[in-house]
Amino acid sequence: MASKKSRGRRRIMGKGPFIYSDFRDNHVIWPGREHHLDEFLGQSFKGINHKRNNALSSNSEDSLTWSCFDILKNVSQNRRALALEELWELAYGDVAAPVGFGSSTIHIGKTYGKGKEITEVDLSFEGDGFLVLVEAKLYSPMSPADPANNKPHNQIARKLTIGLRAAEAMGKDFYFILLDIAPPDCLAQLNPGVSLEEACRKTSGFGGKWLTSYWFSRYKHGYRGSMKPLRELLLSGSLDASNVDQIAARMGWLTWAEVCRVVLRSVIPIC
Repeated sequence: MASKKSRGRRRIMGKGPFIYSDFRDNHVIWPGREHHLDEFLGQSFKGINHKRNNALSSNSEDSLTWSCFDILKNVSQNRRALALEELWELAYGDVAAPVGFGSSTIHIGKTYGKGKEITEVDLSFEGDGFLVLVEAKLYSPMSPADPANNKPHNQIARKLTIGLRAAEAMGKDFYFILLDIAPPDCLAQLNPGVSLEEACRKTSGFGGKWLTSYWFSRYKHGYRGSMKPLRELLLSGSLDASNVDQIAARMGWLTWAEVCRVVLRSVIPIC
């Protein structure tokens, strides 16, 4: 392997993200995991290899997800359990973690669902009785619904419905975590008091990141005291809506700052 010094770096001056000349400089790689990273970047979804295409950009969500969570896959079991316990508390507060969460199997970029209803999940945790899907966002907003192009649900709704079906097929409890650059209340301030009509329109760029908070909050907390938004989503997907409050309670939120602190602590030697 070329030395880090000889690989070099480059940037498109004046605009856009930092562009590395070598993908290895854009990822934190645990010793001996180089070929695992190459396999990860070689994954395609629906015939498109977006991971390899974006591997050089400092704005890559996949790069940051790999760098943080492949590290957790390789620290000691005790360190990993402590890190996962802290991440759970940050995401859910006083909602108890499922039994065995500390010894979860961590998947990065696994595909769930079947037929036309499949989705590639940025990060997931699996155990004997639970499935936790994590949607990781960085600078881009979530993808909205686009019925004209056969996308009836926005990105959060799609992860919820496919995740619930996958968990049911496995006989497991389902949890969903949104991982983003800031807490939901901060993102909401990018466009406070927005209407449902505006939230259904196509929005792009960093200014559209309020969408993630809007739809997450609408499904988790409902609207004007009613859980109708989440209930209607479940019914539209022929899912059981009788436990809508439980599904909402199992929706959590993390920020990248929280994740990075936890991961850094997990690799610091105990003196």
